[in-house]
Amino acid sequence: MGKNDLWIASTAALLGLTLVTTDNDFDHLNNVFFDVRKIKPVELKVQ
Repeated sequence: MGKNDLWIASTAALLGLTLVTTDNDFDHLNNVFFDVRKIKPVELKVQ
């Protein structure tokens, strides 16, 4: 994990948030420190 990912993960864990991501960088933390929800970038497209 990169330094920025560590900040993101620690913030989500501290605040009890679900982490929403488009990649696999947080898979190993899923259901350990927080829930990870993966979305596809196309889901973010505004119509």
